[in-house]
Amino acid sequence: MSLQITPKDILRTFMLFPLYITFFVILLIVIIFASFLPNGKILGTKLYNIFGLSGLIAAGIDLKVTGAEKIDSSQSYVVISNHPSTLDIFTHITALPVSIRFLTKTELFRIPILSRVLKILGLPRIDRKNAQMNLPKINESIQRVIDNKNSIMIFPEGTRSNQKDLLPFKKGAAHVAKQFNLPIIPVVTHNSHNLMIKGSVWFKSGQIHVQILDPITNTEDYDIDELTNLIYLKVSENLTS
Repeated sequence: MSLQITPKDILRTFMLFPLYITFFVILLIVIIFASFLPNGKILGTKLYNIFGLSGLIAAGIDLKVTGAEKIDSSQSYVVISNHPSTLDIFTHITALPVSIRFLTKTELFRIPILSRVLKILGLPRIDRKNAQMNLPKINESIQRVIDNKNSIMIFPEGTRSNQKDLLPFKKGAAHVAKQFNLPIIPVVTHNSHNLMIKGSVWFKSGQIHVQILDPITNTEDYDIDELTNLIYLKVSENLTS
């Protein structure tokens, strides 16, 4: 799949990308300083949300959200979604009426400054190569997310799919939901694969639709395989081109 890039798209990328990177670095530093204030975690979360919104503005994205009324903002959830584009990170932070924390690969915790911010925000760390060995630490970090009234965000495809068609779902989301007795919110992202594809530095402006489906509250009625198949089915049934 290739994007039809216009001169306007190229100009936007060249002009806005360096500015956004500068803004991102400044935001990281502000979050670190904010963490020393009495309500630093609350302020850090608000800045985290600004990060999501500012990314959409920089990319020229018109965000459409449907189904937000189905979410109880006082409840913690496991939120799952298809993952067709890097833009999904910005759309989900902004679209969801709960504060989400992404399962974050351990390599990002080795980057100076960013590592400190990830810890302040309470993003759970996962070492994909040694996940089983580090399971107790992973569970501890997920429990902290729940204790702070936040929700876990998981892309069960495990990587960007670069297309509207789903890759097979991994079972991690089902494991987390059952172990921590959390309802699951399936989310479907539409059209982001048409605006930025994996491996591309270019992006197009346009609309992305984030569709929030009915929560699955009876996770205890399913085993891991059944629950994984169920969330896959719910997302695939609602995908559009």
